[in-house]
Amino acid sequence: MRAVALISGGLDSLLAVKLVEEQGVEVLPLHMVTSFTGKKDPGFLRDLERLYGLRVHRVVDLTREFLPLLLNPPHGFGKNMNPCIDCKILFLRKAREIMEEEGASFVITGEVLGQRPMSQRGPVLRLIEREAGLEGLLLRPLSARLLPPTIPEREGWVDRDRLEAIQGRGRKRQMELARKYGWHRIPSPAGGCLLTDPGYSRRLKDLMDHLPPGELPSLRDVRLLQLGRHFRLSPGAKMVVGRREGENALIQSLAGEENILLVPKGFPGPTGLLVGPGALEELERGGSLLARYCKGSGPFTFLCGGRKVGEIQVHPLPPEEVDKWLIT
Repeated sequence: MRAVALISGGLDSLLAVKLVEEQGVEVLPLHMVTSFTGKKDPGFLRDLERLYGLRVHRVVDLTREFLPLLLNPPHGFGKNMNPCIDCKILFLRKAREIMEEEGASFVITGEVLGQRPMSQRGPVLRLIEREAGLEGLLLRPLSARLLPPTIPEREGWVDRDRLEAIQGRGRKRQMELARKYGWHRIPSPAGGCLLTDPGYSRRLKDLMDHLPPGELPSLRDVRLLQLGRHFRLSPGAKMVVGRREGENALIQSLAGEENILLVPKGFPGPTGLLVGPGALEELERGGSLLARYCKGSGPFTFLCGGRKVGEIQVHPLPPEEVDKWLIT
């Protein structure tokens, strides 16, 4: 008997796999990622195997399929720009496809009844299961005895009495199970979705509000949202300012020919990137804004690359002018 499991790397999903594996089921762990959630770092995968004996079967990047959900998610957003219910449905639809490809019989998740207010309430769990096309085939081992029996339980593929009845946000029972399995390093709860972060969500909403109707952000746009300070200079132009050396390098790596990259000439300072169709019209103001984060009173000279090749010399804007454009 085979099953596929969604693995976030948090304690709950690891325990869900273990509870089913110890009943003799072969479990194929799947790690779903987008640009907003999940981890692509090979070190993360090595740690799962080294510390918990879990080898991820596939890492599946669903960013392109996920991006349309940012326009109008059928089940709405959470507190910020997080379409949690539709995200879960997307992940589970993909898990169902892989289940069929691999000749597996059911899907496992580490969800706990009542742990998350938007996506882990009883009626919502049933809705997600139904819309993912997994009615009866989605086993949640940590809360199984509090939920209606699934096909794997009714058919005897797994013993329901050996599954758990955990609910709510407490972690006492999970910690007991971790000690039972000899796990000395307990992984933290696997949240970390950027879309639940208020600051990131504000930058994303600003980006979406200034795209043409129905247009999706590019993968580069999404990556850039994680870097630096963001300033909305006009409906058609935004400035991104690096905060440290590593960010400056990443911003340079994400600059395209349609943007204007500003790099300090002959002095240490931040890198800036003007993006949007109105970037050229905002070059002088963008340069003066960038100069605000340089030491001294100027003037400062920046090399310009991308849509404008050359240089610009500017004086820094006063702080109150800069702050009014900051996307907070």
